[in-house]
Amino acid sequence: MRPRDLWRRVQQIVFHNILHADDTPHRIAWGVFIGAMIAFTPTLGLQIVLYLPIAALLRANKVSGIPILFISNPFTAVPLYYATWSVGAAVLHPEREITRGTINTWLGNTGRSLKDGGIERLLESEFWSDTGRLLVSTGGELWMGALVCGLLVALPSYFVTRWGINAFRHLREGRRLSRGPIDH
Repeated sequence: MRPRDLWRRVQQIVFHNILHADDTPHRIAWGVFIGAMIAFTPTLGLQIVLYLPIAALLRANKVSGIPILFISNPFTAVPLYYATWSVGAAVLHPEREITRGTINTWLGNTGRSLKDGGIERLLESEFWSDTGRLLVSTGGELWMGALVCGLLVALPSYFVTRWGINAFRHLREGRRLSRGPIDH
């Protein structure tokens, strides 16, 4: 998919699934907030399954947060989870300097297998079992980083979404009123 086509698709998703959602601005923005929080968690492949019941339980819009979940995907997983792990390690171990050796130890077989085998390694079960072991061994740092990074993205996303929906609806109502009454 070309970048221009991707951008059009993102605009279409935002315009139809978020701005035109038949719900309150708070519930729609709350769904975006929850989606952003879950997007940073190391639960790749389970995020929609987690999002839907949490959104229902917390009375958020169940559609508005789904596009945000795709921040994390097989192509962004390594840089995203590395960034969240780095933030979590800095929060939990501020005295420890993160060196290249620390990173290599953390990545272990997972990083080497991607470097040596290329992106097609994402389709092999050995890669995913190595990834599972990696997530278990770095769990605290990864979850703390997911919480911090998620909040850093989710909080402004909530307010921007709520403002955007209110502004969109205000403009739409203004246009409707400026056209005058419709004669039947």
